[in-house]
Amino acid sequence: MYRPRVGKSISFGEDFSSRMSEAESAGLDAFDFDLCAHWREREKEIALYGRLEDGLQRIEQSPLLLNGVHISFGPVWEFSAVDERSRASAVRLAEEIFARVDPAGPGCYILHGSWEPIADGERPRRLEQLKRSLRELRERTAARICVESLPRTCLGNTSRELKDIADGVDGIDVCLDCNHFLREKPEDAVAVLGSRIRTTHISDYDFVDERHWLPGTGKIDWNAFIGALEKAGYDGVFNYEVKVPAREIKENFEQLFAAYNGRQRS
Repeated sequence: MYRPRVGKSISFGEDFSSRMSEAESAGLDAFDFDLCAHWREREKEIALYGRLEDGLQRIEQSPLLLNGVHISFGPVWEFSAVDERSRASAVRLAEEIFARVDPAGPGCYILHGSWEPIADGERPRRLEQLKRSLRELRERTAARICVESLPRTCLGNTSRELKDIADGVDGIDVCLDCNHFLREKPEDAVAVLGSRIRTTHISDYDFVDERHWLPGTGKIDWNAFIGALEKAGYDGVFNYEVKVPAREIKENFEQLFAAYNGRQRS
């Protein structure tokens, strides 16, 4: 019977402690510490990071596994910037997060390879800049670093490009967000990436754009997707990135895996 651990991305904000309590009460196994709440508003983001130790103190009290830490994204966090000062600035921002969060023992850090849009002509240069940033960041933390699969024109918008990024830098893994694949099916992406997948962001969508719906409300073939994870030997966290209560996540997880494992036995 295939049954990974179940988790939820929990955004760091004013209600972080109560959301952690909700996840603990629901019987989840793990969580991602999401630092992206104010990615659109830099002043608010800076203020939020000023209280980062409050969140880390709450994490220390929790029995849940700290699976991953989601670094923020947007123009300020552009690890693929062609402008060297902008790229170096983004690396320094991430290094500051590493220094503060590493003592909590996260399993990995999750980052976006780029902002958007990216023109086809600049893509090769941007990919090289991203790999340069990843090499530098890899030396700054004991935790693994995962590049997330992204939609539209972002870097890492196909499994092949993600594979190239991960294989191009020692010690880099993939966070597979299954609702970000707009050019291939999620289960096909799993087959390509295989053991490079260290963690997941789980949600459903309509194959048109990212939606972050609860699994079963979109078009993903969940038996096929879970089967691909099992075949790939994935033993990480089945980490939901949806805005629903933790108890609904646990119920959904039980339904998905009961259906999958029941089909396997029939």
